[in-house]
Amino acid sequence: MKAAARRFASTGLPSVILAASAASTCTLDLRGTVERSGEGGTRAEGDGGSGGEGSIDGLPNGMLTRWAAGAPAQPGIYELPRWLTLESPTPDRTVQIGEGAVVSGIPADVPRARRTGDDRPWGLNLEGARENRIPLSTPGQRPWRVIYDASIAEAHGPDGEMSAGRVSDEDAEQASAAYVPVDRSDGSTSTISGWLGDIDGEEGDFAWIRAFAFDDAAQSDARTKVLAPARAWRRMDFTGVETDRAGQIWLYPAAGEAARLGAASFAFLNLESARYPSSAIPTTGSARRREADVLYANNAEWLIWKGWFKALVELAPNYASGEQLADHDLLYIDPGNRVFLRASDGALVMTATGARGAETLATEGLSWEREQALLVEISSSPAGLSLQVTLDGEQEISVDAPAAVGAIQVPESGRIHILGDPGGSQECADLRRVEFYEVH
Repeated sequence: MKAAARRFASTGLPSVILAASAASTCTLDLRGTVERSGEGGTRAEGDGGSGGEGSIDGLPNGMLTRWAAGAPAQPGIYELPRWLTLESPTPDRTVQIGEGAVVSGIPADVPRARRTGDDRPWGLNLEGARENRIPLSTPGQRPWRVIYDASIAEAHGPDGEMSAGRVSDEDAEQASAAYVPVDRSDGSTSTISGWLGDIDGEEGDFAWIRAFAFDDAAQSDARTKVLAPARAWRRMDFTGVETDRAGQIWLYPAAGEAARLGAASFAFLNLESARYPSSAIPTTGSARRREADVLYANNAEWLIWKGWFKALVELAPNYASGEQLADHDLLYIDPGNRVFLRASDGALVMTATGARGAETLATEGLSWEREQALLVEISSSPAGLSLQVTLDGEQEISVDAPAAVGAIQVPESGRIHILGDPGGSQECADLRRVEFYEVH
C-alpha cells in the first residue's frame, strides 16, 4: 500500500513534505525542563525534546542527564533538549521512517528520527559525509535514457510525493530498461541503493537494478531484485567492486524472461563510494554531497564531574562489522580522551589521558550485523578505567584498568561529541540512548 502524503509544519522551520506508512503512529513524548542543584552551581539539564526522554524528576541516583529516542512528534523529525546540539549543514535531506516510508525535504540542522521497520526502535540518525554520484536520483528526463521501447513517467514515491519514475516494459520480445551514465571509480568498493514499488508482472518476474561497472558476482545477488507482483515500497541495496566497464546503472521493470511485459516504480537511487548505504541523497542534475552530522553535549563542565566521567551510549550502527572505513567515535572529549569502534578489527577502544599519564583499553574484535544494538558503558574514576559493551542485550564483553591516569581536563570547547568528533560523524548510526552519571 502506498504511503499517504501529509504536510506538516515545524515551529520556526519551513514547511516540509513528510510521509508515513499507514501503520505509522506518531505520538508526542515531551518531558519538561528540570533545574538540578549540584556542587558549584545549578544545573539546567533541559527537556528531552519531541519524541525523546530528557532529564526529569525521579532520575536514578547519580544520573546527571539522559536522552532516549522515542516516537517523534512529527514523522522523521526530533526536537532535541537544550543540552544537546546538532549541526547538519546540508539541506534537503531524507530519512527512512518505516519499511516502506521515507521523509524528504528535511532542512539543515534539523535532527532526523529513523527506523527501518514499523516494529523497529527509533533512533537519532547521525551520518558521515557521503556523495551520491547518480546525477538524477529519480529516473526521468536526461541524462536518463531508455532501450527497447521502455517508457518513463512520473509517479508517487515512498515519501508520498512525485519523487519516483515509473519504468514500463512494452516490448514483447526484448527486456526493456532505463539507464543512466555515471562517473566510475575504478577498483573501489561502492554501494547502490534505491526504492522499488508498484511492481506489476507475472509470478517469476522481478524488477532489477544492475550496475554495469560492478563485478559480475554483485549482479546476480538476490538483493538486486524484487519479485513481482509487489505493491509496497521496499529499499534494496547491494555492494560491488567497480571495474573499467561502462559506468551505467540499469533499471529493468520486468526482468526474468525477455518477452514479459510489466512496469515498476523506482525512487531515490544512490551510488556511494562506501561498503554500505546511507540515507537517500536526492540529486537534480549532478552529483551531490551531504556533509557529516555533528552532535555534541554542550555542558561538559557538568558531565565531566571533578575530572571524572561515567556514560552510557546505546547505538545501532547502520553498518555491519567489517563495513566501516574509518574509526567511529562514540564519545569524543579530545584526541587523548575518546571511545571508538576501531575500523581495522571492530574492537571497542577507550583512550584516556590525565594528570598522571595515558592509558588505552580495548576489547577483542567484535562482530555485529547492520542495525544491531550495541550498549556501551564507559567509566573514568579514581578507581580506574572501565569499558563494557553488550551486543543486542545478550553478549557482554568488559575490560578495565587500575587507577593510573588521574583526572582529565574539561575541553576548552565545553563540548562532548557523541557518535563523532568535531568534524562530524565518521560513519552512519542511530543514537538510541545517551546517559551521563556522577562519579564518586
